[in-house]
Amino acid sequence: MGPQGLHGRRAAIRAVRRRLARAALGLCWAGATLAGAAAWAQSAPHPAAPAAPAAPAAGEYVDRVLDDSPQAAETDDEPVARDTGWPRGWSVEAQSTRQSGMVRQASQSLLFSGHLDTPGYGSFSANLSLNRNSAPVAPAGLIGSTGSSWRIDQRRMPFDGGWFGNNSVGNINMASTPLARGIGRVYLPSLPIEGVAATLEQPGRTSLNASAGRLGYFDGLNSQGFTTGRGTAAGLGAQTQLAGAGAALALDRVDAAVQAIETRDFTLNGVPGYAQNTRSAWTAVAWQGLAPWADTLGSGFGSLADKVGGMRIQANLARSEGRPSQPGSLARHDSATGAWIDAAWRSELLQQAASVFHFEPSLRWGGDSLPNDLRGASWRGDISTRQWQLGGNIEFSDSVSGPPRSSAFGNLFGRWRFDSRDAVSATLAARSGSFAAQSAQASWEHKSDWGYTQWRTDLAHGNALRVLRSGVDHAWAVGETQSLSTSLALEHSRVQGFSKRTMHWGVLGTTPLPAGARLDLSLRGSNGTGDNSARFVSANARLSWPLGLGWSFIAQYTAARGQESLNPAVISALSAATLAPVLATPSSRNFMVALRYENRSGLASAPIGGMPGSGAGRLEGHVFFDHDNNGRHEASEGGVANLTVVLDRRYVARTDAQGFYSFPQVVAGPHEIELIQDNLPLPWSSAGAASRRIEVRVRDTATADFPVQKER
Repeated sequence: MGPQGLHGRRAAIRAVRRRLARAALGLCWAGATLAGAAAWAQSAPHPAAPAAPAAPAAGEYVDRVLDDSPQAAETDDEPVARDTGWPRGWSVEAQSTRQSGMVRQASQSLLFSGHLDTPGYGSFSANLSLNRNSAPVAPAGLIGSTGSSWRIDQRRMPFDGGWFGNNSVGNINMASTPLARGIGRVYLPSLPIEGVAATLEQPGRTSLNASAGRLGYFDGLNSQGFTTGRGTAAGLGAQTQLAGAGAALALDRVDAAVQAIETRDFTLNGVPGYAQNTRSAWTAVAWQGLAPWADTLGSGFGSLADKVGGMRIQANLARSEGRPSQPGSLARHDSATGAWIDAAWRSELLQQAASVFHFEPSLRWGGDSLPNDLRGASWRGDISTRQWQLGGNIEFSDSVSGPPRSSAFGNLFGRWRFDSRDAVSATLAARSGSFAAQSAQASWEHKSDWGYTQWRTDLAHGNALRVLRSGVDHAWAVGETQSLSTSLALEHSRVQGFSKRTMHWGVLGTTPLPAGARLDLSLRGSNGTGDNSARFVSANARLSWPLGLGWSFIAQYTAARGQESLNPAVISALSAATLAPVLATPSSRNFMVALRYENRSGLASAPIGGMPGSGAGRLEGHVFFDHDNNGRHEASEGGVANLTVVLDRRYVARTDAQGFYSFPQVVAGPHEIELIQDNLPLPWSSAGAASRRIEVRVRDTATADFPVQKER
């Protein structure tokens, strides 16, 4: 085929794709509304754009400076971003899903996300998921996708004196003070509500918050929903600096915080006949400075407690009172108090942490439980170099009421890196008392031309329990735009005299396809002999295909069956007390097709002062449970759903059922991405810093994954 024929064929293909996209645009009922919002933003006052350069004379050479990052070839189908008005962007997606399993039904969803950046009122983000089911759904906890979810966030609204306001409305988490996260293993849970939350803060000094709404929970295996009906909640909180300089690493700095919450007509998982009113209050005081045995502050990275000679202590006190909300309720009158003190410091030799705690029975935070009927103390030490790491943890605990249930826990972990290619690690743990058990893990990591490989063996022994699991995880060396990880493990267990053999497997990867399409895979499962408890599957296959002019087609298959079997490991009594209850995963299969439209326009003013028509890319990633604490997302590790991720402290996104989040059309340049830990399931927390810097390149996809880990 000659050049003219090839050019004509390409032009015809582009014309067909344009006609398809325009026809779909006419069928999208949201187009008129969103266009009106964009026109309003464009007509509103905005910073003046730089004057357009004069047109070059005929034949005059024009020097054009391009982004030096890898760039995909431009096509005529790429949408042209308008460069007037406030920076704004939005996407709308129509989904159709068919589900089979415990309940057979068809559902339709309309998903909308957008942002608007204003010079005087902060940045607005909106996320909406409207779900319509064609058949009634099963009771709560058995099937997902029961309702819709939505939220609107306003962040970094400036006030005089360096104050900023953050406001949220919709399906959100109740606001709390920064000290509520603490520095130890116990912190206040964040309650999901359908309501409003507001925070007024002077960064690093003072913070005020208030929130109120109807209690609920996030649900949905494929499309995200929110179900209410668990009562109502209202809360107030404040935090301020009492002494010391304002810097985050200031010596002899003292901060204090208080938070109160009241829940009414709270029902535990919708159980009829159980309704309770609860009032809870918490207060804390934190100090940071030089340790009593130190003369000066030495080297180190991170917080002041991570530097040689630095120390931080936080004392916490919580109180809850509950009573039946109506006559005949199964709830009881109760009251409880909890107190705990956490300390962290670093000496020349060790990074150390210690805590003492005392929790009375029936201690709650609103409708959620805090550790209760437990008292004790713990210590942890960790020493490391660039080549090796060695650490240990000791905890002693007992019951506050009733017969004594004393328990001692200890573990020892180490890691040795031979060179840049090989490393070994091991963990030993033991617990005495009524839940006496022992566990051990050993792994070998090897990097080769084939990729990164980890061989791992887990062993656990307890009362009527024996588990041995051996397997291998491998991240294959593939192209720069591809990723592929596989996992395979064999497990032999004996529980209550019954033996069972199980095979665990997983595949995780992504690859580009012709015509700009992309395939993402996440498959995990287990099969074994014995009862159905040995059978588990979690599958998510997603195909996205850009059609041009901002349109894209998406097809996704998801499946869930059974309950995942976690790696066998012995944990302490305090860690066990903070574990969230295990919810039964519904058995279902879903196939979804969707049509999405995305648009970006306006003069970028944050975070890097982009110029009109500046290039853009995409920022996305996963939040995942890092079971082996190696920081890598492996095929055997699942995602964390319903977490909030914030871009440049302005724009908000949430992770889906697979732990995936995405910010489309991000201005090229450096950005800050932050994981909000308020609703991480206890006792998991972000590994390392909750925020990081990342570079987004023109017409490229930047990836930022967040591992969450349990303390060893």
